[in-house]
Amino acid sequence: MKGKCVAVIGGGPAGYTAAIRAAQLGAEVVMIDNIEVGGACLNRACIPTKFLLRCVEIYRLIKDSTKYGIDASINCIDLAKLQSSKNRLISTLITGLNSVIEMNGIEVIKGHAKLVSKGSIEVFNEGGDSHSIVADKIILATGSREKKLDIPGASHREIIFAEDILNLNYIPKSIVIIGAGIVGVEMATILANLNCRVSLIETMPHILPEEDSEITTILAGALKRDGVRIYTGVVVNRIDTDHKSKRVLITIKDTQKSIEAEMIAIASGYEPYFDGLGLDKCGIAVSNGRIEVNEYMETSVADIYAAGDVTGRLMLAYTAMAEGRIAAENALGEHVKMDYRVVPRCIFTLPEVASVGISEDKAKMQYYSIKCGKFPFAANSAANILGERRGMVKIIANNDDDRIIGVHIIGSGAVDLISEATMAIKLGSTLDDIKNTLHAHPTLSEALWEATLDITGETIHLKR
Repeated sequence: MKGKCVAVIGGGPAGYTAAIRAAQLGAEVVMIDNIEVGGACLNRACIPTKFLLRCVEIYRLIKDSTKYGIDASINCIDLAKLQSSKNRLISTLITGLNSVIEMNGIEVIKGHAKLVSKGSIEVFNEGGDSHSIVADKIILATGSREKKLDIPGASHREIIFAEDILNLNYIPKSIVIIGAGIVGVEMATILANLNCRVSLIETMPHILPEEDSEITTILAGALKRDGVRIYTGVVVNRIDTDHKSKRVLITIKDTQKSIEAEMIAIASGYEPYFDGLGLDKCGIAVSNGRIEVNEYMETSVADIYAAGDVTGRLMLAYTAMAEGRIAAENALGEHVKMDYRVVPRCIFTLPEVASVGISEDKAKMQYYSIKCGKFPFAANSAANILGERRGMVKIIANNDDDRIIGVHIIGSGAVDLISEATMAIKLGSTLDDIKNTLHAHPTLSEALWEATLDITGETIHLKR
């Protein structure tokens, strides 16, 4: 396929990864995006969120510095400077990404792309002018958008989406965040630590509904200690807004309650975005609001692929990158499958939460018998040195063959520690594989090692 033309529609993690990989394989590549290179992740979600969380982490470290013999004080948090630093970081990363794209000879076209036929795309710029692109292969990577909440009052112009929190020019005195998934709890963490009174509302029985309930219970406790008021298992009835105040009316345990706040944000998740893409022109199959693809990232139309959030599978930046890479490779003659069996999940709260595989409750339903080991960070030397004793590591294994089927971590460094667990599950590792692997001391990774020892009663640094 060397020398073939590949057109990528979308410049987010799936799109730019697909474009770069296709160029590496020798294709002539054009990437079309009507917003900005880097997509939501770099510009409006992952990167700015983690930057603000780092600010909060530093703020907490300074407040707790007396335990290390450091006499420090905080005069204020200059939000304008914080936002300026965040925007400068994003600009730096975008510049770097554009350099990589340019180095790979990828042509970037600004505009809105619309499929005209199987191999033809019409691109419209802001002025309404258009020109045509003919490509041998097309990869659709138009991403997602924030999902609207279908309740009365949610569409009022003063009700914001969670992403808008990242660009606030002031810290509100109070906020209600509707939705306690990944985005909701991360935003609650940021604002609560910047002295905002946060109320977090979730319709499911516990926050982070997809995560292990024991882990989320620990996180809920940490959020409450930071001042977050958590309401779970509720029905959101409506949002009232007037010139003086805003309030969310909910029903919880058959009792109606009104929660008033200066600001209300919706964090109800994301949905695939492909408005105006012209899928019907090519007969591309769509179901449940997402573009259908097979394990090779092929759509229902030959030579057209899709990757990232637009496929509605796992809406994670690193999953989108993997899908983009595989779409490009298969578009250029390879035969590679996308593997969703082992995908880590990371939540950047304080403390962090990370998991891979299945929860303890699901494991009990899927397997005849399981083993479960736990180790608290309070008994880990490195965690004590860091002053982060909160949290634990939980390892779940199949009792029949000792193969690891789930790992759940809450605590400092969780999002980095989960990579070892991800590799272990992907390779079909057993408890003995981790048990017999040396883990440096003093490190947080020892907690993973000792969690496996807990199953057989062999923990070294924990009284039993």
